[in-house]
Formats: sequence, C-alpha cells, structure tokens
Amino acid sequence: MKKIVAILFIIGSSLRVSATDGMWIPYLLAQLNEAEMREMGMELTADDIYSVNHSSIKDAIVHFGGGCTAELISSKGLLLTNHHCGYSQIQSHSSIEKDYLKNGFWAMNAQEELTNPGLTAAIVKYMKDVTNIAMEGISQSMSVAEKSDLINKNIEALIERETSSSEYEISVSSFFYGNQYILIAKEVFQDVRLVGAPPSSIGKFGADTDNWMWPRHTGDFSIFRVYASKDNKPAEVSEENVPYEPNFHLKVNTAGVQKDDFTMVFGFPGRTQEYLPASEISNTVNKYDPFRVDIRDRILNVLDAKMRVNDETRIQYASKYARISNAWKKWIGEIEGVKATKGIEKKKQLEAEFTKRINANTELKAQYSNVLPVLDSLYNSRSEVYIERYAYIEAIYYGIESMKHMLRYNRFYMLDKSEEEKITEQAAGLASGLPGFYKNYDAALDESVMQSVFPIYLQNLKHYEGSELLKKWKSMSPAELSVAISKAYKKSIIISQAEKWTSLLEENPKKARKVLAKDPLFQLSVACHASFIEELNPIAYHSESQIEELQALYMNALQKAFPERRFYPDANSTLRVSYGKVEGFSPVDGKEYLEQTFLDGVIAKYVPGDYEFDLPAKLVELYENKNYGIYGQDGKMPVCFIASNHTTGGNSGSPAINGKGELIGLNFDRVWEGTMSDINYDASICRNIMVDVRYVLFIVDKFAGAGYLIDEMDLVGAELLSTEE
Repeated sequence: MKKIVAILFIIGSSLRVSATDGMWIPYLLAQLNEAEMREMGMELTADDIYSVNHSSIKDAIVHFGGGCTAELISSKGLLLTNHHCGYSQIQSHSSIEKDYLKNGFWAMNAQEELTNPGLTAAIVKYMKDVTNIAMEGISQSMSVAEKSDLINKNIEALIERETSSSEYEISVSSFFYGNQYILIAKEVFQDVRLVGAPPSSIGKFGADTDNWMWPRHTGDFSIFRVYASKDNKPAEVSEENVPYEPNFHLKVNTAGVQKDDFTMVFGFPGRTQEYLPASEISNTVNKYDPFRVDIRDRILNVLDAKMRVNDETRIQYASKYARISNAWKKWIGEIEGVKATKGIEKKKQLEAEFTKRINANTELKAQYSNVLPVLDSLYNSRSEVYIERYAYIEAIYYGIESMKHMLRYNRFYMLDKSEEEKITEQAAGLASGLPGFYKNYDAALDESVMQSVFPIYLQNLKHYEGSELLKKWKSMSPAELSVAISKAYKKSIIISQAEKWTSLLEENPKKARKVLAKDPLFQLSVACHASFIEELNPIAYHSESQIEELQALYMNALQKAFPERRFYPDANSTLRVSYGKVEGFSPVDGKEYLEQTFLDGVIAKYVPGDYEFDLPAKLVELYENKNYGIYGQDGKMPVCFIASNHTTGGNSGSPAINGKGELIGLNFDRVWEGTMSDINYDASICRNIMVDVRYVLFIVDKFAGAGYLIDEMDLVGAELLSTEE
C-alpha cells in the first residue's frame, strides 16, 4: 500500500461538488481553495488563515474540551464557545442555592471566575503530511492486520521521535480511510475558567423543541478564560496562573451580516461519512437510525416526565437529557433529509456512472470492477450485527446509568486478592468519584428507564453463549422481567445504599469486592459488556476491517474514475475550514426561510413559566424599551443567522468569520432538514445555524451588565459608542 501522490481529496457524495461542500485541511487552502474563496468575497490570503511562520487565524481557534470548538477573542485569553459546550461545567457549579443553569453566571472580576479541573483548551501549532513515514515497509502482499500493525508501529515511533524534540502534544490522524496520514502538534492548556453564561432561558431558549430547527432564536454561548503559567505556557490549575496571551485573537465585527456575505467556519468537525455507497446509506436511514430513535425516544419520555415536575431532577438530568435528545432528533432529520433530497437515488446514479467509467478502461476494470459489489455485500451482511451492537450501546451503555456505572468496578473486582496495595488504591479512587455520580443520579428514574429499554436489548441479543446469567434474563416473561429489574435495584447496595457503599470502599475494600460478587446489577452489567466485547465485537471487527480496506480501494477507484473532480476528506476531529455564504433556503415547495432572525421572534415564542420558552424579565424589558445599544440593526435586535457552510458535530462553538477575518457569529447547530449532511451533503437545504455575535455582545453588556468584558475585545465594523450609553 504505497502512497498515492495524486490523491489529495476523495470524491464526495454526489457527482456535483458545490463551492460550499467540504471541510478542508487549512494548510492546503492556498493550492486548492484560496482562489475560489476570494471569488466568493474573502479578502484574506490563505497565509492569513493558516501559517506556521507567523501568527494567523488558526492561533485563535481552540479545541474545547476535546469535543467542541472555541475561539480566542481578547489579548487576555477570553474564550467564546457555545452554551451547550460549556453546559457540563455550568451544571457542575450549579446547585439549588446557586442555580447557574436557570439564572446564569457572570464573573464581575478575575477572582469570581470558576476553575474547571479536567477541562482543556488545545491550539494547533502545526500540521504536516507523514504518509510516507506511516506507510514505510508496507507491501501489497501483507494482510489487513499486518498492514495495520506496521502502520501503528511506524506512527508510535514517529510520535516518540517528534515528542522528544517538541514541547507540544503530538498525534497522527488518518485521512481517506488510511490513504493519508497527517501529524498534528497542539499546545494544550489545562486551566480554563468559567467567566460567563446566560441563563438557560437564553442560552438554551427553545430547548428540545427548537433543537436542529430554523427559524432559531437561541443565544447559545458561554465565555471562558484560558490561564497559563507566568511564562505563558500550559500549566495545571493554580492560583499562580495568569491570563493567557495568545499569538492571535479574533476582532469582533458589530456591523452584522447581509444576504450573500462570505462566511468561513473554522474548527474541529467530529465525523462525517460522505463516501458511503448507496447500500450503507439505505441501511443507515432505513434500519439503524429508526432503531436508535426508538430506544432514545423511550428514554427521553421517562426523563422528561419527571424533569418537568421536579427541579432537582431537572438540574441533575439537564445535561444528560440534552446529550441524549441531540442525536435522537438529528437521526430523525437525517432520515427525512435523505428521503427528501433523494440521496440514495443520487448515490446510485453516481455509482452507475462510476461503474460505466471503470468498465470503459481495461486497466481500471481489472483493478476495481469488483470493489463496489463486494463492498455492498459486506455492508449488508453486517447490518444485523450492527443492530445488536446498537441495542447494547443505546440501551445499556448510554441508556441505563447503573449499567454504565457498574463497569467502573470491573478492574477492581478482577484484581487478584494478593494485590492488596492495588485493591486499596483502586478502592480509594473509586470512592473519590462517587459524590459526583450520586449528585446527578436518581435510582428510581434509572429503574424506570431500564424497565422501558432493557427488554429491547434482550430481544435483539443473539451473542451470549458464554453467559448463563444472560440466558436466564432472556428466558423471562415480560412480567417476570419487570419484577426481576425491581429486585435488582433494591438488592444493589451500590444503588440503594450510597453511604454504606462509599464507606465500604474507603474502609474495607476486601468486603467491597465480596459485595460486588453478589450485586445483581454489577453482575448483569459485566455479563452484558462481556457479550458485547468478547462475542459481538470480534464479528463486527472482522467485517469492519474488510470494509475499511475496500473503502480505501473504492476511494482510489473514484479518484481515478473522476479525474476532473476536486475531493475533500471526511471530518475526523482535526482542524478544518469550510466556507459558504449567508443565505436562506426553501425546505419544501411554498415555504421560504430567510437568513436572519431577530429578538421579535424570541418574544413571539415567549411562554411565561414554560420549560423551553420562558424568558428573563430583564430581557423582555430591554426588548420593550428597544434598549439595544450599538448592537441593534434598524431598530431590531439580531439573534441568529444561517449560511451554507458544511459543518457537523464538533463545529459547535466554531467562529463564523467574514471575508475580512472578523468574528460575526458563533456556529451551534444545523437545520433539521439538512442534518443528513454527514452522509449526504446537499447545498440546496444544508445550512449551519449561528448566533449573531451582536446578540452575544448585547446579552453580555445590556442584559448581564458585564461591559468590562466588551472592553477587552477589539470591536470593529460600525460606529462604536461607549458600552455605558
């Protein structure tokens, strides 16, 4: 498997690649995208966006917590990201007495900023192609496993060499299903403090009803600050640390956006699969998505019923509910979007043209004629295994909290009794984490979830030959199963007697291990996990390893069959740039969505006391008085806008940047009709949703009275008045 020099990009999901398709590698913009971007309205150069020789926009783009994006917006390390990205930190500092989720939080000075141990902010220092090094020694005669092992060894050696001479965190990421490898060096900061967050009635306005929807009226932002050592280097959380001084921070534009304005989104998109054949897209929207939606639907119904009537439960489960519902609604939109845009039919048209071109070339036909048929066969044959995997992942691992929690004790339980020092050490570690678990756990609620989804898991369980316990559970009638679940929760000391279990771990680890041996939920969790890992995963891995190899070959074939095409890599949580323009769309005949929303729409949705659409009295007052300061537009207060940037999960918190390189918005979502963009991007309806930066500034200044934060920023683009006016 030698490096294919010609392969820079792999074909997307249709024959047409529009100007807004793709998540592009930033250091390749000069040769592949700069001219087009400038034609669309960009005034920057590719070197202004990404450079290792001088400061550039990339130095202001932050991988926030490993799962979101953020941007530096001041010379004092001020960091802007989404409210939902900072949600778990806001929740962790909240209580009934200090409900920052409900009331918001604003530090009025540095001393009031809140530390978040474990939260990181990473900045990419440089990227470079290391494909030749990663693939050194690879030959076509090797098996898939042999190739994988050698590539992994090459990468491990490369990382070790690079790390020994670097102060940065080094990683290597695979692109194009292993056709290309890129080394990435990051500077990772460990001291990231919460500075401000609007109440959820602003930051999460519309909650689950409006999630993935347009028109949108959500002020989805939160503010943090990066701290560093006195020499401006990453450091553990410490009172001695000082605000980080970045190499570059974004200027904030207050002039706003207009229809057809150029927009660029810079960030760390998580995962896309733009190259799947029609067979697997069909499996996704006709099998996998409906199955996962059904399980999460059941979980959400149970949680929602109690969260609406109990404030303590609302706080405990706010983040969990949001996490579960986010993908649930996305999958529903994905199903509808693929069908509405005839995504499967278009993919089949591409494959028909691909087959025609391959068969017309004797050399290509000899190499690639069987690739697509075999790939289709593999995807279809593994579909039943995937349904069983999703049954475990959705119902057991993500659905039933006790099942996931019990896995924490498995290593402790499996220690040999002679390893007394390790037993004591691990018991102490487990005990130290229990307050956080119990703080946000409701055993009765969790039991209700298990009653709802555990039967689905058992119905789809086929690989459990090694477990007599699972055979016993699977043989139960519905009535017997319900009783058994209730008994398991009552008999579990870990779940029903928190103080006793904590004391056992701290004072008598040996006895704690004996308790685990009799705990029905622990034993059941271990049995389910063992079935998944030991029996099901090997089957899935065998299929996946074959699919990976054929997908890589299919990519090569596509590139050769369509030499006129320009291709881009799937998202894989590495730094990317996407670009498009501010524009509305028509989801169905007769309906037209405009590109901008205003505070008028927020007020129109306002329902006093409602869980999703309530508003703070002060925001209503500001609206009634039209007290918008310099942030309004023609007597109205802009809230959100949409554009045709290609985004996905991980782009949450990404800056929306105008043609001059200035911050104009904060990416936080996609329209529901276009959530299928991960597997079937269609420029006609795929839109990303951004909170207008003017709304962010308005909330910080006029609503929260934290104008000192505005003073930190470099505001540009409009006549600027004092924030006190």
